[in-house]
Amino acid sequence: MNILAKLTLRFSAIVASILTLFSVAVFVFSARFRSGEFYDRLESRATTTARLLVTVQEVDKALLRIIDQNSIPALPEEQVLIFDKNNEIDYSSVESPTITYEPDFIEKVRREGKIFFRTGDIEQVGLRYREVEGEYVVIASAYDRFGRRKLKNLRTILLIGWLVGIGITVPAGWIFAQQGLAPLAKMNDQVASINAGNLDRRLDEGNRTDEIARLAMNFNLMLKRLETAFEMQQSFVANASHELRTPLAVMRSQLQVTLSKDRTAEEYRATLQSLLDDTDAFARLTTGLLHLAQSNMDNQRFRFTPCRVDETLFTAQEELAKLHPEYHFQMDYDALPDDEEALTVQGNEQLLSIAFLNFMDNACKFSPDHTVHISLISTQGRLEIRFRDNGIGIPLDEQEKVFNAFHRASNAQGVAKGHGIGLSLCQKIAQLHGGEIELKSSQGKGSIFIVRLPLRLPK
Repeated sequence: MNILAKLTLRFSAIVASILTLFSVAVFVFSARFRSGEFYDRLESRATTTARLLVTVQEVDKALLRIIDQNSIPALPEEQVLIFDKNNEIDYSSVESPTITYEPDFIEKVRREGKIFFRTGDIEQVGLRYREVEGEYVVIASAYDRFGRRKLKNLRTILLIGWLVGIGITVPAGWIFAQQGLAPLAKMNDQVASINAGNLDRRLDEGNRTDEIARLAMNFNLMLKRLETAFEMQQSFVANASHELRTPLAVMRSQLQVTLSKDRTAEEYRATLQSLLDDTDAFARLTTGLLHLAQSNMDNQRFRFTPCRVDETLFTAQEELAKLHPEYHFQMDYDALPDDEEALTVQGNEQLLSIAFLNFMDNACKFSPDHTVHISLISTQGRLEIRFRDNGIGIPLDEQEKVFNAFHRASNAQGVAKGHGIGLSLCQKIAQLHGGEIELKSSQGKGSIFIVRLPLRLPK
C-alpha cells in the first residue's frame, strides 16, 4: 500500500471515529434527556393525582378517574395507582390495572421516598406522599411513545449523516493526501533526474520553512557534499596522473640509459643516488597528494580537540629538523601570550602540524641562510602565526596563484625543488579550522605568511 492510500485510509478512519463518537454522544445524551424528562412528567402526574384525591374534598375516586381518562395530556398506557397505609390499592386510574406490585416493593418505596424504574418499555415512578390524612404510596407508569419516536428519528438522522460524512470523507481524504504529497512527488521526480553527470542540480526548496522544504534543503546539502567528493576524486585522479607521470618517466629513462651499456661502479653509484633522490621526491609528492586529497574532505571526518598551537609548532619543528639539520628556527618569544587559553584552538593536531611544517620548510628552503622566523600573536579572539623568511619573495601578480594546487612562482623554478602542493594544502587546512591565510611578500625581500585561527571559546 502506497503512502497516498495509507494517508487516505487513516484520514477517513480518523474522521469516521470522530463522527461515530459524536453520533453516539448525541444519541446517548438525547436518550438520557428523554428518559429524565418523561420521569419528571410521571412524577408530576403522580403528585397531581394524589393531591386531587387526598386534598381536594370535592373530588372523589369516580370523578378523579373520569378526569384522568379524559385528560388532554394523558400518556399512552398511563396508569396511576395509590396505595394506603396497609399497601392496599386505594385508587386506580384504570378499571383493571395491567401492572401489579408486591407489598415488599411498596414498602421499599416508603423507605426510599422515590424510585424510578422500568418494566420492558413501560417507565414507572414510585413516590411517597404524606398528608394529614395519612401516608400514601403513588406509582405512575406509562409508555413514552412520542419521546421514543423522536429518539428513533434522531437515530435515523445520525446514521444517515454518518454514512454521508464517510462518503464525503473518502474522496476528500484522497484529494487532501494528493495535495499534501504533491511536493514530495515533485521532489521525487527531481531526484530521479539527478545522476553522476549533473550533481550540480538542486531540488526546489519551496518556502524554506516547512518540513518538506527542510528535507529538500538537507538533500541539497548532501548533493553538495557528493559533488565535492566527486570533484575531489576527479581532481585527485587528474593531479596524480599528471604529477606522477613525470618522475616515473625520469626514473625509467635513467634506468634505460644505465642498462644500455656496461658502466663503472662510480657511474652505477651515481645512477643509484639519482634514483634515490628521485624516489624521495616521488615519496614526498605521493604524501602531498594524499594530504591534499584528505584536506578536501568534510571536517567531520577529522577529530577536532583543543590544541596548543605552540606545542604543535615545536613538534613540527623537531620533525623538520630531523629531515633537514641545516634548517634554523627563530621563535619570537617576546610576543608569545602568557595566557594558555590565548594559545589554544579547536582543531586537529596532525593537520595543523602538516601545515606548520610546510610553511617552515618553504621559508627555510627559499632563504639563503635556511632560517625561518616564527611569532605568535593573540588578538580579538584569533591567534596569528607568522612565518617570515628573507628569501627571493613572490611576484605581485602571482601571489594569489601560489595557493592553487601545483602552481609554483616563476622565480622559484630553479631555486628549490617542489611540486606546488604545500601552500594549497595549507590553505585547505586553515579553512577546515575556520581560519585564513594572508601573504605579504616583496620580490627579493622575502615573504611573510600569516595564519589566523579562531581561539577555542572558554566553557
